[in-house]
Amino acid sequence: MGSILLDKIVKSFPDGTVALNKLDLHVWDEEFFVILGPSGAGKTTLLKTVAGLYHHNGGHLYIDGRRVDGVPPEDRNTAMTFESFALYPHLTVYDNIANPLRSPRYGIPRDEVEREVQRVCDLLEIGHLLQRFPKELSGGQKQRVSLGRAMVRKPTVFLLDEPLSHVDAKVRHRMRLELNRLQRELNTTTLYVTHDYLEALSLADRVGILEDGQLVQVGSPTEIYRQPVNVSVAEQVGYPRINLLDAWVEHSAGEWQVRPFGAGGPVLFFPVSDGAGTLDWGTGEHLLGLRPQSIRIHPRGSGLGVVPARVYVATPFVTYAIVTLLVAEETELTALVPPDQQLEAGEEVELSFSGSEFLFFDPTTHLNRQTPHSA
Repeated sequence: MGSILLDKIVKSFPDGTVALNKLDLHVWDEEFFVILGPSGAGKTTLLKTVAGLYHHNGGHLYIDGRRVDGVPPEDRNTAMTFESFALYPHLTVYDNIANPLRSPRYGIPRDEVEREVQRVCDLLEIGHLLQRFPKELSGGQKQRVSLGRAMVRKPTVFLLDEPLSHVDAKVRHRMRLELNRLQRELNTTTLYVTHDYLEALSLADRVGILEDGQLVQVGSPTEIYRQPVNVSVAEQVGYPRINLLDAWVEHSAGEWQVRPFGAGGPVLFFPVSDGAGTLDWGTGEHLLGLRPQSIRIHPRGSGLGVVPARVYVATPFVTYAIVTLLVAEETELTALVPPDQQLEAGEEVELSFSGSEFLFFDPTTHLNRQTPHSA
């Protein structure tokens, strides 16, 4: 068992900075929970508080059902890996991994230490590196050694602080797969923090969005992406960044009329029921969120689009292209298209949209006010 429960946790510093502000969080036993947020949101402070490296100023903290307020780090049975790997440069890979087991307080026999190190190295596929020193390792290898040092103690909870931020893109993808596999094999509760939404969505059972020391949304990766609770979450999750347009919405004669391109711009028409469900958007002013992936671009005159536009910039990236479009000569939209869709600057095109992919936010509070209903 290894659940984590934070009950209105407050962590402030002597300079008055409040890093965690009455934070509530429940991570289930054996769950892979990812905290996503920008720099300064309180992610590392949260991990260090759970680990006992920071003492919280208010609220209560439970690990595996046991209240651990004031309990020192060594008695919490957690293992934390750091963004910087934090390996001992003068020790070999073997000694770095074995180090936590050699503490006199555990009294573990030497042959048992060797068995545990070998077990972890087999899982991480680093047995051939045991006699190397950290300076002789690649970034991905250092990360595996850091994980091995955490795993060898068989902790109740893993705490991972942006462990992939200092490895290159190719290794990062590989390590995401490895982390997912290891967590499933070990069945150890994992609390992972990152600023990379791709890591969050690809690794997590659930994601928590942390902003200014508070969790503003918790949900599955699909829920976080499709129904962000506010504009800030919508902007954090997805690339390129979501398009945000001031829009006026009306309901008339069994259809929705959306004006997202100004009073003189084209109007979008959608039936109340579009096959994906009944659309209940609400009339009046909205901030319309339109993800670049949901914009379809067609040749001008094809009759497949409903909004005329002009290509401003098309930037190919081998596997996709990012296109900036001008609608009504002044509204910019960013679209993501397949690499084989050849578009040139100045080209006249038509755009189409799926109403079921729209996100509507309150223009003042920036909260998501869309209310989907099943058909």
